[in-house]
Amino acid sequence: MWIIIGLAGTALLLFLITLICLGIWTYRDAKLRGLEAGMWTAIVVLVPNFIGLLLYFLIGRKQQQTLCPSCGRKTEQSKPYCSNCGASMAQVVQSLVASKNNSKKPLIISLICVVMTFIFMFVAFFASMYAQPEMFSSKSITIGQIQTMKPGVWKMSFWYFDGEKSRAIEIRDGNPSALNVSAEIEKGKVELGLAVDGKEEKRISLNNIDSTYVWDLSGYPENSRVVLRLYGDAAKGKVNMNWKD
Repeated sequence: MWIIIGLAGTALLLFLITLICLGIWTYRDAKLRGLEAGMWTAIVVLVPNFIGLLLYFLIGRKQQQTLCPSCGRKTEQSKPYCSNCGASMAQVVQSLVASKNNSKKPLIISLICVVMTFIFMFVAFFASMYAQPEMFSSKSITIGQIQTMKPGVWKMSFWYFDGEKSRAIEIRDGNPSALNVSAEIEKGKVELGLAVDGKEEKRISLNNIDSTYVWDLSGYPENSRVVLRLYGDAAKGKVNMNWKD
């Protein structure tokens, strides 16, 4: 589980580095082209799925402008003379071309980070499939679900739950020693089953739990694989589980 969290955290860090590098490159590039650098940087960084970057390439970079050294007003870079005062723009264009050749490093870093982000995401996905195969084999229909899954905790609330949800834990050095379960089921039925090394040991109904139910795990052998399964039947409510590590 910690390996999966580490991989996901690394992917998130690479994604943040990607946004930072894209912002730096966009600001510098837009500044060189006489565009609204702050506005285009915000668009590239904040618009999701790299749509902002696509807009900058399709729209922003075509509106190239620069400041005339003679009158100080903006004019198009493609013109050899200033459209306002008629002064020659040859030296300005040459200096811009030279400076643009040195502005691609952040863009290259961001592209590398994007590739590495996808690689870490795929590795984390397959690692989670290996560590928790029950999560991917369980069939269920859940509407309005909010779920929290982290070491030692499994919380789930749902507007409609019909089917099965699973979570696997391992017993090492006597931990976890107990499973604490609380639930509030407003409609339908929800049951909790516990299977050890592929064999279901017990199943309880969560519909009539008035207080926290403690499920003793201390009697199971070391290195046992414990699978928690929630079975829903057109249910609405929430379930909270935590185990002592």
